[in-house]
Amino acid sequence: MKRSFFAAAVCASVMFAACSEKMATDEELLAEQREAVAEDEYSDEPVTRANASNGAWMAGLDDTTPFARLSIPGTHDAVTGDGTAFSIGRTQSLGLSAQWNLGIRAFDFRPGYRKVRVRAFKYKNELHVYHGFIPTKTSFKKAVQTLMNKIDANPSEFAVVIMQFENGSPAYNDRSVWNSLMSEFLGSEETFPSRFRIDYRPDLTVGDLRGKILILSRDAYADQPITGGYISGWSFAEEGTTGAMITSRVAKGTLGVQDYYHVDKPEVKVKAVSDFMDWASENAGNNCWTINHTSGYTGLISTDNTYRENAANNNPVVYQRLADGECSSTGMVMMDWVGNFKSGRYEVYGDLLPQAIIDNNFRKEKTCSEMTGK
Repeated sequence: MKRSFFAAAVCASVMFAACSEKMATDEELLAEQREAVAEDEYSDEPVTRANASNGAWMAGLDDTTPFARLSIPGTHDAVTGDGTAFSIGRTQSLGLSAQWNLGIRAFDFRPGYRKVRVRAFKYKNELHVYHGFIPTKTSFKKAVQTLMNKIDANPSEFAVVIMQFENGSPAYNDRSVWNSLMSEFLGSEETFPSRFRIDYRPDLTVGDLRGKILILSRDAYADQPITGGYISGWSFAEEGTTGAMITSRVAKGTLGVQDYYHVDKPEVKVKAVSDFMDWASENAGNNCWTINHTSGYTGLISTDNTYRENAANNNPVVYQRLADGECSSTGMVMMDWVGNFKSGRYEVYGDLLPQAIIDNNFRKEKTCSEMTGK
């Protein structure tokens, strides 16, 4: 669990606790980025070169293509783009809807729970999305509904949600409450209709997944998953792991995970990301799935700029490898600051990298080793 916002968050909360901040729209968040670029006297780059018409890019995929052979752009702490308390703890500048239009199809959600008022003196617990102990401005129900709406409008598409119990708040850390709320949510026709549900299998194809939301939970909320699957063996180690597993009610399979997020050795992170690109390509034929994070933060604590610095270290490297045609399939690549070439003063390649990952699905298939001569 990423808790290292604490010092920054406490300072910010003291400074801004008296402020009443309305939720920023995608347009307002983009305006902030434009202003940041305009202030950079050394920048002559456009604000964004992103393709905002990727709402149905999966329509071009063959139904028989195994998921393991796909390249899927994803967002780390995806919901922070729709706003957070005091605007801290953000790793994205675009909201979920804009991320979808950009082509993002794998989403990192961090649901915890909190009490909400039903009426005067009457409260109930509700699933809510956090980043550490910092609440976003979005409920879990609203986040999932956004994806369901997009899929209803674009039936050729599907989404993967990677989630975990975010228990950063000491007031809302009762795991049994979360388990009950999540089980009720995922099992309800009202909140998550069965037409969107699908059990994980390592041999799932594009045709199997169209119109679905595959829920992969890093934390078990019941004896067995109601839908999707459970991830076990997740690793934050520098070298990642190729021994993680996904288990559903009907199958289990191998998962490679690279999530070295507290990046005290930037060069090691760059190598780890590249190594897992190779692993994803070389093991796709065995229906091994991959979750590879370019995301993370440099320095002692996580701030907007330490996330940006890490993105600027890693995203251009991945983009260049893909632009050079070096890998056939990347698996799911989880990124920060998608949508803009620059975020603040950092060149994060948030416009170019998602498109390069999408385009990689339509190249002639070769392994990374074949392409690089390794």
